[in-house]
Amino acid sequence: MTEDSSKGKSTLIREAATRVISHQGYFQTSIQEIAKEAGISVGTIYNYFENKQEILLDIFSKEFEDRKEFYEELSRQDTPLVEGIQAILNRHFSQLESHKELLRVIVQERFKPGSKLGKQLNQQYREVIRYVENLVKRALENGQIRSCDPKVVATALFGAVESIVAYGVLRGEEEQEELFARAPEELANFFWWGLRIENIREGSK
Repeated sequence: MTEDSSKGKSTLIREAATRVISHQGYFQTSIQEIAKEAGISVGTIYNYFENKQEILLDIFSKEFEDRKEFYEELSRQDTPLVEGIQAILNRHFSQLESHKELLRVIVQERFKPGSKLGKQLNQQYREVIRYVENLVKRALENGQIRSCDPKVVATALFGAVESIVAYGVLRGEEEQEELFARAPEELANFFWWGLRIENIREGSK
């Protein structure tokens, strides 16, 4: 089996699993249903993945790889801080809204002791914080914002995002959709107004 063929089959399984899980939930989805959706045998799935959790890990790994490419492109564009943060948040909340059932899995598994998925998610989220931290550092170096600790600011932003996500999961679908739609701009502006250099000038008057 060629490498391209292997990647193609893994992609087929991953995309089929995403559709089924998004429709009926992770815990209600079986390997048999994923195989049926993909149009392949159950045995073929086991040639690529040990179990359902491994498929889920692959889904999140692919999503994070896509995000990394997005973040790196954002860095190359030298985007202003408030626009960069809002772009990151737009993508984050848009992806969550597109995969509501996967969102529930994230919330359930993130802090579960011993969860393999939780460990991977935490590692990926640390990378997200690092990208935001780099945006803040660059804005600080360019004199665009007041003096601050970039790591603390990036961590605080991510903490605010997590709080909104957790709250959204507990609400009805309509309220969650409205919340996620407003969150990127509101959060970006909230942090920008706290960091902008004009605050120091106005405070010294």
